[in-house]
Amino acid sequence: MKTWRALACLPVAALFLVMPAAPAEAASASSAAPDSAGSIDALLDAVTEIKAQQKQLEQQLEPLLETLSEAMATGQLDPAFCHNDWAFAHSPGRLSYAFPAAVQQIEQQLKAAKDAAIQQGSATEKRGKPFWTIRRQKTQSLPF
Repeated sequence: MKTWRALACLPVAALFLVMPAAPAEAASASSAAPDSAGSIDALLDAVTEIKAQQKQLEQQLEPLLETLSEAMATGQLDPAFCHNDWAFAHSPGRLSYAFPAAVQQIEQQLKAAKDAAIQQGSATEKRGKPFWTIRRQKTQSLPF
């Protein structure tokens, strides 16, 4: 079995596994501004088709990424490397903490103070970058 070594093919900041751009059909659908209900339907159909494909690809990708992690754990792969012009970088996951009750109580007091500042109007509103959430609707059970 081949052992892969880390390669300095990209700057460290660029070592992210990114999703490839949407297919050309979707790009052409988005280039024209929607001007009728039919074109909106076509746009929504294209978006939902790509989202369904994305979900299928993510399901196929998950076990492959687990196998990559196992190969890294056994020393067959470095945490960062390049392969066929693709940069791979393993991230250990977000670190979080479970706090003792005393800290949780202070956190609740802070939350109450923040809520009060919002109600009084002394907190300034900030908004992040807008985005779309697109997911398949859950099937509702029939009433009979």
